[in-house]
Amino acid sequence: MKKTAIAIGLVFILGCAGFWILTAPWAWTLVHRPSRDIPDEGPANLANGHLLFTAAACAICHATPNQPNENLLGGGKTLTSDFGAFHMPNISPDVADGIGSWSTAQFIRAMREGITPHGENEYPAFPYPSYQRMTANDLRDILAYIKTLPPVHGKAPAHDLKFPFTIRRAVGAWRMLFLDGKALAPDTRHDERWLRGRYLVEAVAHCAECHSPRNALGAISADRRYAGGPSPDGSAYVPNISPDETGIGYWSVNEIARYLKEGLTPLNIPAGGDMREIVHATAKLSADDRLAMAAYLKTLAPIDAPNAGVPEPNRTAEVKVLPARENAGASQLATLAASSQALERADTAYVVVTQPFYLSAEDAASGAKAPDGKFLAASPLKIVSRRNGLLQVRLDGWRQQGSDNAMYALPGQRILQSVLAPSAIPMVRTGENHSDVAGQAWRDASLTAWIKPAGLATDMNVLWQYNSKVFNATCSACHAVPETEGFLANQWIGTLKSMKLYTSLSDDEYRQLLAYLQFHAKDTLAATQRSARQ
Repeated sequence: MKKTAIAIGLVFILGCAGFWILTAPWAWTLVHRPSRDIPDEGPANLANGHLLFTAAACAICHATPNQPNENLLGGGKTLTSDFGAFHMPNISPDVADGIGSWSTAQFIRAMREGITPHGENEYPAFPYPSYQRMTANDLRDILAYIKTLPPVHGKAPAHDLKFPFTIRRAVGAWRMLFLDGKALAPDTRHDERWLRGRYLVEAVAHCAECHSPRNALGAISADRRYAGGPSPDGSAYVPNISPDETGIGYWSVNEIARYLKEGLTPLNIPAGGDMREIVHATAKLSADDRLAMAAYLKTLAPIDAPNAGVPEPNRTAEVKVLPARENAGASQLATLAASSQALERADTAYVVVTQPFYLSAEDAASGAKAPDGKFLAASPLKIVSRRNGLLQVRLDGWRQQGSDNAMYALPGQRILQSVLAPSAIPMVRTGENHSDVAGQAWRDASLTAWIKPAGLATDMNVLWQYNSKVFNATCSACHAVPETEGFLANQWIGTLKSMKLYTSLSDDEYRQLLAYLQFHAKDTLAATQRSARQ
């Protein structure tokens, strides 16, 4: 027993020693012995540093949040991932809290090897696997430019990671596995424009870091590079940008360059999410640099990788309309409906599937006659009373002059909430006239009716989250995730209707998605946020 205990103890000690050696920052340098270029003597090129700082979009991650000056690099932005929350550090030239005291050699080591001046391993949320390809002169110039910016006091919070990722030293093993420390290999087969594009895409702009799937350890899957994948927080899908038909194969070089300048796809769909901020940066590059990036992207290996939830593309010349799925939407939407117990406690319900309503409880109970109208997707219904398993509800909305058979969510917005039969029209209570920006007359309105307690939710956020996922699975293969600066609420009506035939959405799914997009348009988001708080 004593010998066994000693043996176990020795194995443990050797294991700890091996881990300590393997994960030490100097161990990577010892194994790889990188013989890389060093900066030339003489002053840094500040113009080049500014250009590369912009191309790398450093401010997107490191600018102090909630202020307009992208040159204030106080950090603090949070990147949420499966590993936990990474808080971007202060990289302003503040000596105490930023990188103002860093030497050029220390900066180059951090950018190429992922090692801080204090000898700590950097987490690869910092994209040094791409920055390792940069030249020493360019890294010197970037640091020199950063040191011309205003210093910002204060440190970002420490990362909030899950165990065992809290063990920073273990990143040394990750570096051993996935960091090669090499420059881009010389290539005499291509011209100077292609080489410049490769350098910008692969190194400076680190495009693969977002547009590639990752393995369980968070490293880019080499055989799926640029094939797209889930965003770090899992809220969206970063698209395939390889030149495959499921990626950007149909984009020309000039169309890619235009996108990098204007943020518009060949279908005139605007860039969304973080990509809009990236375009803000690439738009400041020269036309030659944008064309170089585009030319390089068109020569990548094409990868067949449709976006998540998207069916395989039609690979024939025939235009195909997807068949309707009877009740498919209803069966999925049914999972959003609240239980009878939840409805008993609620004072407001939200329409999940179209609700026929009746002016009398008797008619609602029997269902023998035609309904007096319908309440449509996402409409908020105030619960007035309950009787014999039925709900008496009130819809508050707006009625446009000349459209007595409809109620809308907001004046001036065609966000349809209810369609009224002739019997219900005189039962709508209306208030004073209001005029919208086009001079059309609107009156606030309310209608009380009876419905059965089915197909209703008690939390509007449940509907919004569901519809966000539907958009990502159905539409985001071609279209950016909807942003508040994109479409107006009324523009979504024709846009979504024109695409409905090319999806498998049921009528209720379509109405839910339309309501979501309209309420999250740039002219209605404030009303959506108020509704969520209420």
